[in-house]
Amino acid sequence: MRPAAVVTVADAGPLIALARCRRLPLLTEVFAAIHLPRAVLEGAAADPERPGARDIAAFAASHAHVHPNRNDALYADLRRYLDEGEAQALCLARTLECGVLMDERRGRAAARRLELPLSGVLGVLLAARRNGRLARIAPVLRCLQTNGYRIAPALIAAALEAAGESGERID
Repeated sequence: MRPAAVVTVADAGPLIALARCRRLPLLTEVFAAIHLPRAVLEGAAADPERPGARDIAAFAASHAHVHPNRNDALYADLRRYLDEGEAQALCLARTLECGVLMDERRGRAAARRLELPLSGVLGVLLAARRNGRLARIAPVLRCLQTNGYRIAPALIAAALEAAGESGERID
């Protein structure tokens, strides 16, 4: 099955989480095109000793369109309350008129205010499950938690239910 004709700009958090669980390739199964601001790539892959950093760099080189950082009025406004990568990701998504892959609460709220299509790691897992590219999401959720990725228990329960795995325990 081919990925949906969906273009997204990724923030660092989902990249790091998926890389640590060796699930970055799911992004190419879910999205037709993946864009990264330079700041996001540098934030996620600058330290090659950090778990997942080398995988992110290799993934970006093979599968992502990397864009120069922006310095416009929207960026300046977003930087007042978001980190560099989140602000850059939202600016790029707005410029490309596409969605954003982001899990951080303040960044997601800003994406909603900008009326950008929004997805997160759970959305990627559910889309991969629906597309037949992931047999079960529970093992990946376990891996995410083991690697310190915080997801609200209510969101985990809803994702497991949506995937038909509501009887699974991941803790």
